[in-house]
Amino acid sequence: MKNYIKNIALGLVIASSLTACDDFLTIDPEDKLVQETFFTSADMVRANTLCLYNHYTWSNWTMGAMWKLDMINGDIFYTYDQEGQWFFGNYTATNQFIGEGWKGLYNVILFANSVINDMPANCSGSVTQDDIDKAVAEARCIRAYCYYVLTELWHDVPIIDNNTGDITANNTNKPRNFQKDVYRFCLEDLNYAVETLPDSDSDVFRCTKSTARAIRAKLLVTMAAHNDYGYDRDAYYRQAAADAKAVMETRSWLTSIKFDNLFDVEANNGEESILALQCGVLGYAYGNNRNVNWSRSSVIADQTWGAAKCPTIAIQTIFKEYPADKRRYWTYMQQGDYYSMLNKAGGGYTYNIVSYNDDGSVLEDRNECNAHIKKYILGKSADCNGQVGLNQDAGNNLYLIRLADMYLTYAEAAMGTASSTTDADALMYFNAVRERAGIATVTSLTYEELMKERIREFLFESQTWFDSQRLRYREGDAAALDWLNTGFHTGYNRCSQFNLRYGLDGNDPTITQDPNSYDIVTNKAEWAQYDPIMLTSDSFVSPLPAEATTTAPALLGDVVSFYDDAE
Repeated sequence: MKNYIKNIALGLVIASSLTACDDFLTIDPEDKLVQETFFTSADMVRANTLCLYNHYTWSNWTMGAMWKLDMINGDIFYTYDQEGQWFFGNYTATNQFIGEGWKGLYNVILFANSVINDMPANCSGSVTQDDIDKAVAEARCIRAYCYYVLTELWHDVPIIDNNTGDITANNTNKPRNFQKDVYRFCLEDLNYAVETLPDSDSDVFRCTKSTARAIRAKLLVTMAAHNDYGYDRDAYYRQAAADAKAVMETRSWLTSIKFDNLFDVEANNGEESILALQCGVLGYAYGNNRNVNWSRSSVIADQTWGAAKCPTIAIQTIFKEYPADKRRYWTYMQQGDYYSMLNKAGGGYTYNIVSYNDDGSVLEDRNECNAHIKKYILGKSADCNGQVGLNQDAGNNLYLIRLADMYLTYAEAAMGTASSTTDADALMYFNAVRERAGIATVTSLTYEELMKERIREFLFESQTWFDSQRLRYREGDAAALDWLNTGFHTGYNRCSQFNLRYGLDGNDPTITQDPNSYDIVTNKAEWAQYDPIMLTSDSFVSPLPAEATTTAPALLGDVVSFYDDAE
């Protein structure tokens, strides 16, 4: 489909592509912000805004940095190279994925800004103002989501609201703006989107009023968590609860939606999906790359880099609190699990800590945590009707927000600044999440229990880092660091791992496949690879990418207000 808007990019936003540009500006003659075609119909406007939902537009963020948040939070054990810096909490300004994340999110903002600022002036009279306003509202909704993510990673970031205007004014060396201003900017975008977007759309993946309210609910519980910005926290929590409830009322009750296929192609744009990136087997960057990044071995995937990636001991301990939790099976694999949808040609796949060939040689070796990721794993192309390609592209959409989040966000908002709640509605929605998972309901709820429930529900979805940030805003650095460094109060630091008990035969399958043959070790003296890995308060704010500060040195200067009336 022809793309009717062409783009030009600020050096600040796509700094990694600038290697010899003194004015922080690059112009690609085939990708510039000059309209070659006027929009003469609503269909043309809608065709243009499709880019806001296309995984390709977001790919630098989703493929490069997004799932590294699961590592910095201590959910995924993985120590290799620059990815491993996130696990150790010592990522630097030159980390590849820091740069890709920054560039990726600002790239989406660039597209959104093009719709907001450039598209309206290039519409003919046959395009109605309602069509224009709706497209602008879609773009502002997406832009708000991007800035919400940016400010939770980097806190103070530059607000780019008009790429064309900045380029025209030669204003491309932009300073950072205060996090509080970024929140305000997001809220203004979302308020406009809530007022302007329709209740539904024939393209079910597009932003609607419910999408905007869901993002606003997430933003407001984050703002309300802050005790340092002078907010009316109770008012923000009330509005977040109202938004979450309004979204839930537009969907089926959660327990009627199956969890077991939420991350397969069959669930694309289903009842659970509130905002998801549209993926397809269309080539590199067009599809979901989790199947390649996380799958264990060539037994279950055509391409695989996931042998060493695993849920930490702390994560597994949290799931063990409720052995009947159905989500565990669909989230990560452990000894004895059987998956009929994987390795169909071989009769299905049974997970063993170590698996062997017929001649006794090792076919699949174990990792430090004796488990592997299942969520988002589709298997081989032959297992899923061709929905996995050979270019890191799979056809299962990537969730940004899903319905269960609104249930737990409501519970959090109803709890407010308290540390627990017995609010009937909060418990009703919280318990709905647990009922779907097959675990016991509760009659009261603490903030820590809510945090653990969010881990069990959203593990490997790059959500838990934002939860840890809200804990930090509510209770301070020390409380958040204690949460993370003690493995979510399980007592298992992220370095904890399984070791085969001393004296046992590591070549005997009856031993290596028995979980009871392994001890948990927590430091080098016990023969773990690492001593406890302790995050510090510096870990909560990502370093500015070196490639961006080189081309836009104002980023390293003073943080400034975006609003003239800012305090």
